[in-house]
Amino acid sequence: MLDKMSNFGQRVLVNSIVVLVVWLIIYYSFAIPFFYITLIAATIAGALSELFHLANIKKFNPLATAAIAFSTLYTFATYLSIKHVQLAILPEAILLTALLSFFGYYLIQGGNPLSNIAMTTFGIAYLAIPLSFLVKINYFFPETSAQDGRCWLLYTLFVTKMTDTGAYFVGKYIGRTPLAPNLSPKKTLEGAIGGLLTSMAVSVAFYFIANVAPQKWCMEITFTQSLLLGICISILAQFGDLAESLLKRDAGVKDSNNLPGVGGVFDMVDSIIFTAPLVYLFLQAQFNGVHL
Repeated sequence: MLDKMSNFGQRVLVNSIVVLVVWLIIYYSFAIPFFYITLIAATIAGALSELFHLANIKKFNPLATAAIAFSTLYTFATYLSIKHVQLAILPEAILLTALLSFFGYYLIQGGNPLSNIAMTTFGIAYLAIPLSFLVKINYFFPETSAQDGRCWLLYTLFVTKMTDTGAYFVGKYIGRTPLAPNLSPKKTLEGAIGGLLTSMAVSVAFYFIANVAPQKWCMEITFTQSLLLGICISILAQFGDLAESLLKRDAGVKDSNNLPGVGGVFDMVDSIIFTAPLVYLFLQAQFNGVHL
């Protein structure tokens, strides 16, 4: 069935299914946290696997299995460190153990340690650590708080992904000026501006839902903050997309995988890599009284 559908039709169908499943897992993430943490860990594992495939094309041999295993442990440790104060250093302990293990392996095995250790640790730093902020955002507020991290998580995902959507449609229909012709010929300046405006509009929509609707919602954000955060999220989302394009171009591939309608896991999360840490830092600043 998918083979007979247009690429756009595949994207709509697959993304609709993904959105529904992800929404349900997020909704029940406090009642059944295991499924949400597993979702994030599996997403990181999939993206890492595709990144390391690009590395293999470039004749690198990163410790893919070990990196994915440690990244999975790191994701679960991130959740445990939030829920149990006595485990606050667990994520950092796992990262240290991972680094020591990578060096230990090459001390015994040999075989291009400089490039392969660098590539392995780059994968964790580039994907596992930033994407684990999706766990930190979701569980940022205690269950008794007036604010709900799940609302901020949905905000992060919607504003980020609507940047992609706005850039796609504006670029497709009125795009003329190449944005980065050496990386992605189809990306245009007009599309980037469309993505920016769409991101701002969605961010402001969340402000109205949270503050103007008769029943106040589960997040606190001012109009100015919604504008500024929408702009910053859009810029970082598009930067993340270009960053992945840079790596794929170097490896000589168009998509990180061939999953119907989406390309690859890496393609799906590239725009979130830098926006999730940004939103978390915003929440930390607000929580600590640094008003923007």
